[in-house]
Amino acid sequence: MRNILLAMFVAVACLAFILVSHLYWENKVAEAVKEARIETGTTAKSGQTGESVNPIVARAKRLPADAQAAIKRAVEENRPIRLVIAGSESTPEKGGWPDLLKQALDEAYGEGAFQITVHEYEGLTTADADRQRIAADWANDKPDLVLFEPFLLNDNGIIVIDDTLDHIESIIGQLKSAAPDAVVILQPPNPIYNATYYPKQVEKLEAFAKEKHYAYYDHWTAWPDYKSKEIDQYVDPESDLPTTEGAKRWAEALAEYFIAQ
Repeated sequence: MRNILLAMFVAVACLAFILVSHLYWENKVAEAVKEARIETGTTAKSGQTGESVNPIVARAKRLPADAQAAIKRAVEENRPIRLVIAGSESTPEKGGWPDLLKQALDEAYGEGAFQITVHEYEGLTTADADRQRIAADWANDKPDLVLFEPFLLNDNGIIVIDDTLDHIESIIGQLKSAAPDAVVILQPPNPIYNATYYPKQVEKLEAFAKEKHYAYYDHWTAWPDYKSKEIDQYVDPESDLPTTEGAKRWAEALAEYFIAQ
């Protein structure tokens, strides 16, 4: 009888041990699952926070605030950023710095992120451009950004700078009437060797942009000194237009402006 009771006691003790062990490990597993869920939730939230800044918008952080806002708006509307590039024969539709800039933007932002349209106006002065109301061409493209190279080289020696600036303001006004959300970025044409009055006109263009609160990008800092003969490697002395190397230098400068690493 004593042996039977002892056996029953041992059996109950074993059963109790097994039950306690089972409950212990069940609790441990539950705690581990809970911790895993908390960690996963934290990671997910952290990931969402990181994703809240779109990489396209982040890449544009060197641009002016209104240009960044225009890019953000395009991203939120799930469409390409419409960039219009306009200017003289220094800004060719084919085979120049605009093509090289497009390649750089496609590589940095992804192909198709920017929808780029180039308008080249060969031989026009700012007076011609104003009279022909060329901004209507740009407005038809419904641009977010307009990168405008005014016709300072074509005006040089023909139209005084004050009149040039008046025409530029008129052209921008025409654009704003048709496309009020478009952000204009002004830039000068290319430098030319040993010019006298032209650099002063470019300085006045920059001062005008600052006064009127237009964005302005000075790519001349990326070129050799215009007083040095080295500039002839980058600007054809016969045509005063960028060479292949000059187009590359111009595009690289703009790429640094448009693309934050």
